[in-house]
Amino acid sequence: MKHTCPVCGYDRMDDVAYYENGDASFELCSCCGFQFGVDDDVEIEDGIFLSRSETHDLYRANWLKEGAKIFSDYAFERGQAKDEPLARTVLESQLQNL
Repeated sequence: MKHTCPVCGYDRMDDVAYYENGDASFELCSCCGFQFGVDDDVEIEDGIFLSRSETHDLYRANWLKEGAKIFSDYAFERGQAKDEPLARTVLESQLQNL
């Protein structure tokens, strides 16, 4: 069973982003590069952190702004390579998963 990234909508992650108890899986999204349990601890002020959904939104906005580049060659079988922008049709489809 594959799982969906709550940041970019990539639906081929090997593990969930977060377990039922709320713990992060430390899974790394092959598409956008977000690592759950690492990239979601964003401190905005001393001792004040963004919520997970706010962090996902912020990371997604930055990822899109920087061209929605693919993090890993592992993400897609053909036609999409690491550091290349995700094809517009694929991106639009993925974002519908959110």
